[in-house]
Amino acid sequence: MNLEARVNKILNEGYEFKLEKYISNGFELFKKEYGLFIGFSIVAGLMSGVASLIPIIGSLAQAVITGIINLGYFYVARKIKLGEKPEFEDFFKPFNAFGNIVGISLVVFILTLVGFLCLIIPGIYLGVAWSLSLPIIYFYSGVGLWDSMEASRRVVTKNWWWFLLLFICIVLINIVGAICLLVGLLITIPVSHLIMYSAFDDIMKPDKETEPDNDEKILLDELND
Repeated sequence: MNLEARVNKILNEGYEFKLEKYISNGFELFKKEYGLFIGFSIVAGLMSGVASLIPIIGSLAQAVITGIINLGYFYVARKIKLGEKPEFEDFFKPFNAFGNIVGISLVVFILTLVGFLCLIIPGIYLGVAWSLSLPIIYFYSGVGLWDSMEASRRVVTKNWWWFLLLFICIVLINIVGAICLLVGLLITIPVSHLIMYSAFDDIMKPDKETEPDNDEKILLDELND
C-alpha cells in the first residue's frame, strides 16, 4: 500500500487515537534499550547546542539537526519493534537521507514560524498538522517534500485535537523531567520521541507499505486459483 492509498484509507475509515497506548509504548521502548537512548540523548543535546551557535543560520541549522535526531530515535525504535538488536550507530542512519531532511525541516520550520507571526493560532495548527511529515518522507520511499507535508496535514487534521493533547502530555512529561534536577530529561526527552514514533507507527503503518490492500489480495487470490 503506497502513501496515497494509506492516507485515503485513513480519511475514509478514520482511525482510533490511542493516547494512553502511545505514552505507554514510549516508556516500554525506552526500557528495552535505555542505555543507548540516554547515551544518544547526551550526544544529541551537544549536536543541537553546537548547531544553535552557528552565526546567522543557527536556528535553521538547529531545525535540521533536530529533524535528524528525531528520525534517529524513530529508526532505532523501529528496529526494536521488529525484534532487531540496535547499535549506537543506527541513530545516525538518517544522515543518509540528509537532503530530504534538510528540505522538509527548513520548509516546515519557516512556514510554521510564519504561521506563528500570523496571530500564533495558524502556527500552532501547522506545527501540529505537519508533525508526521518528516517520518513520512523518510519511511515511505519515493515521496516528495510537499506530498509528505500534505499527507501529514490531512491525517493529523482528522484527529487534530488528540494530537494537540499528545503534545501537551509530552510537554508535561518533560517539565517533570526538568524538575528532577534536569537529569530526568535524559529519560523524558528520548521517551518523548518514542511516544511520537508509537503514534506514527500505529497510524501510518509504514511497514505495511508494500503489503497489498484488500482489493489487491482478492486479485492475487483469483490469479493463484
